[in-house]
Amino acid sequence: MNRFVSVLLIISTSVVFSCKQIEVRERVADIPRHEWKKKSPAIVELDITDSASYQLYLILRHTQQYRYNNLVASISVKDTAGHPVSTLRVNASLVTPSGKWGGSNIDDLYDHRIRLNVPVVLKKNRYRFTISQLMKDDPLLFMLNAGIGVEKITETRH
Repeated sequence: MNRFVSVLLIISTSVVFSCKQIEVRERVADIPRHEWKKKSPAIVELDITDSASYQLYLILRHTQQYRYNNLVASISVKDTAGHPVSTLRVNASLVTPSGKWGGSNIDDLYDHRIRLNVPVVLKKNRYRFTISQLMKDDPLLFMLNAGIGVEKITETRH
């Protein structure tokens, strides 16, 4: 038994130290009263400490009562001087191919971390991400949070 534990410990340690740590930064904004108005975008700021290409993720949380299977949104990225870095239009699917809610859930709350297809080059700076909903409903009901995640793109991913 001791030999098995020793081998397991060695393998676990090797796996942990053989992979580079991937740093993901995320920040979300609360949607007041869970009513996302077109004139009230979700705004989050993130500090980027290393100039590189970054993979962006749209972070969403909604209740089971949300009436659509997607979210159409506009995401703009600006640096601290207010200069535009990137603008994206997103049609994010929130359901699986079988029609059930995707993401993870606790009770009737659903969390989504949706990878956006366009990497963005960011330099060391603070960035403001503005997420505006473009759905036909105004306000868009049952949306609790919206935000952004960034992950530095490395040459080798595990």
